[in-house]
Amino acid sequence: MTNFKKNFQSFGKSLLFPISLLSFMAIFLGLAAALQNPNIIELAPFLQNELLQNILGMIRRISALPFGYLPILFAMSIPLGMVKRDKEVAVYSGAVGYIAMLIGMNYFLSLQGYTPETTAIAHLMDVEGMSQVEATLLNARFTSTLGIFVYNTNVIGGIIAGLMGVYLHNKFRQTELHAALTFYSGKRFVPIISALVMVVVGIGLTFIWPLINAGIINMGELISETGLFGTFLYGFTEKIINPTGLHHILNQTFRFTALGGVENIDGNSLVGALQIYLYQLDNNLPFSTDATRFLAQGKILHMVFGMPAAVLAIYRMALPEKRDKVLKFFLAGLTAVILTGITEPIEFTFIFISPVLWIVNSIFAGLAFLVPAMFNVGIGNIQGGIIDWLVFGVFQGLETKWYIFLIAGPIFFAMYYFSYTYIIRKFNVLTIGRRKTDFEDEEEELENVSVKEADRKIAENIIAGLGGLENIIDVDNSISRLRVEVKNGDLVKEDFLKKSHPNGIVRPDSHTVHVVYGGRVSKMRNIVDNYMYEQKA
Repeated sequence: MTNFKKNFQSFGKSLLFPISLLSFMAIFLGLAAALQNPNIIELAPFLQNELLQNILGMIRRISALPFGYLPILFAMSIPLGMVKRDKEVAVYSGAVGYIAMLIGMNYFLSLQGYTPETTAIAHLMDVEGMSQVEATLLNARFTSTLGIFVYNTNVIGGIIAGLMGVYLHNKFRQTELHAALTFYSGKRFVPIISALVMVVVGIGLTFIWPLINAGIINMGELISETGLFGTFLYGFTEKIINPTGLHHILNQTFRFTALGGVENIDGNSLVGALQIYLYQLDNNLPFSTDATRFLAQGKILHMVFGMPAAVLAIYRMALPEKRDKVLKFFLAGLTAVILTGITEPIEFTFIFISPVLWIVNSIFAGLAFLVPAMFNVGIGNIQGGIIDWLVFGVFQGLETKWYIFLIAGPIFFAMYYFSYTYIIRKFNVLTIGRRKTDFEDEEEELENVSVKEADRKIAENIIAGLGGLENIIDVDNSISRLRVEVKNGDLVKEDFLKKSHPNGIVRPDSHTVHVVYGGRVSKMRNIVDNYMYEQKA
C-alpha cells in the first residue's frame, strides 16, 4: 500500500471522531428544536410549561456544541487519527495552529478595516451607502469563531489547520535547537512552529477567501436570473460548497435579499424568500411558490428519502461482519436527518473520501429543489426534515401540494440507493465498514522506523543501562536531563549508561534516573524514543 493511500485512509478515519459526536448530538438538537417549534407547541399545549421549555432550551444549547465548534474539532481530530507517535503533541499543536490562524486572519482583517462594527448590515447601509443586497453579501462573509472575528471558513479552516498540524509535527518533532534553547527542542518545538506558521496561513486566507466568495456571489446572481434551471443550480451549489461553509452566504442572500424575490403584499414591500413566506404564513395568505422554491421544500427529497438510501447502500456494501456496527453507527445520524434535516453526520463520512459520491450527491440535491418547483409546491421554512414537511406542508392544507413527496420520494430513494451502490463498488470507495480495521479499538499498525546504526548502539546501551524495555515506565526530558521512571531501580546499570558519555547520572529516588546530557538531551531523547518505538513495532 502506498504512503499516499495509507495517509488518505487515515485522513478519512480521523474525520469519524467529530462526526460521531455530531451525529449523537444531532438527535437531541433535532428533538429539542422540534418540541420548541411554535406550531408543535400549538398542537400540544402541555409543551408550554416553562420548566419543560427551560430544560429543552438547555438540551438544545448543549447539543449544539459540535455544530458551533466543528472547525476546531476537525483541527484536533485529524492529527489524532493520522499521527502515529506523540499524538497528544500533534492534537495540541493542531488546536494551537487553528487559533493562531484565526488570530492572523483577524489581525489582517482589522488592518483592512473589517471589524464586527464596520461589517454590520446597518453600518454598511447607513454609513457606506450600500444597498441591502450588497450589505448582506458582505456581512455574510464574516463570522465570530471562538470569539475571534474572521472570514467564515467553516470546517475547511479546521481541516487546513489539522493537516498542517500533521505535517508540522512529522517534520519538526525531532528538531534540535541551539544548546541555549534546548528546552524548546523536540516535541516542545512543534506547537511553537505551528503557531508561527499558521499565523501566516491565516493572513494568506484573507487574500484567497474573498476570491472564493466572489465566485459564490456571481453564482447567486446567475441562479436568480435563470428560472427553473436556476432552482436546480441553487440546490446543487448549496450542497457542493457545503464543506466550505460558504453555503451560508448563498442561503442568506436568497432568504433575506432581493435575489430571493421581492413582493408587495398588503402595501408592504417584502424582500427575500424567507421573509415573504413568513409574512404569508403569519397572515394566512396563499404561499408564493416563487419564494418557497428556495426554502425547505427543496431539501425534503434529499434529506428524508435520499440520505436513508445512501446509508442503506453503504450498509449493503460493507463487509458482512461489519454491517451491524455500520447500522448502529448511522442510527443517530438517520434520526437527525429525517426529523430535522441535519445531514452532516452522514455526508461527512464520504464527502472527503470520494469526490464522485459528493458530486452525485450534489446533483441529486439540485434535483430535489427542481422537482417541487416544477409542480409549484408551497412548503417554506429552512430545515427540510419530516417535521417541516408535516408542519409547513401537511398541516397547511392541500394547497401546499405536500403529497408530491409521497410520489417523488420513493423515486429519489431508488436513485440514491442504486447510484451509490454502483459507485462504491465500481471505484472501491472505502466507505464505513469496507475495511477490516473499521470499528476495531486496537492501535493501528505501527510504521517502520529506521534507526541509524550508530544511534542504535547508543540506544541499546541506554536501554540496557535502564534495566531493559520492560523496566521503563516513562521517558521525558528537561532542559538538560533525560528523566526516566523505572519499575525497579536495582536493575539500573550505570556502566551501560556511561557508554553514552553523559555529563553525569543522578538517582533522586529508587524509581527515578536522571541522565545529564546538557545541550545533547533532545538528540538523546529522540534516539531513545526511536529505538523504543522500533522495538515495539
